Amino acid sequence: MENYKKNLEILKKNHVYSEEMEHDACGVGLIASTEGKKSRKVVEYGIEALKAVWHRGAVDADGKTGDGARIHVEIPKDFFIEKIEVTGHSYDNSEICVGMIFLPEMITQHRKLQNNS
Repeated sequence: MENYKKNLEILKKNHVYSEEMEHDACGVGLIASTEGKKSRKVVEYGIEALKAVWHRGAVDADGKTGDGARIHVEIPKDFFIEKIEVTGHSYDNSEICVGMIFLPEMITQHRKLQNNS
C-alpha cells in the first residue's frame, strides 16, 4: 500500500491523475505479452476484450458511432517507409507522424468539401 500511495502522489504531482476525473471511464483493459514479444495473438485478444465491453466502444446513443474505446498497436516504421516510396517519394529519415481525419459520410457533404477546396 505504501508503494501505491507513493506512486499516486507522483501521478498527481505530474498532473497525470486527478480524483475529479475518476468518473470518466468505466474501465481500462490491458492485454500485453509478458515476454515483450510482438504477437498477432495479443492483438486478437485485445479485439476480443474490446468486444466484451461493447457498451464502452461499440455503439453510441445514435446507434452509429462509438465513444472512443480502442486498441493501440505499434505499426513498424518500415510499413510507412514502404508507403512513402510507393508514391514515388524518398524517405528522408525525418519523423513520421500519423493523423486521423473524420470526414462526413454523406456524398453531398463530400462534394461540398471538394468544391470548397
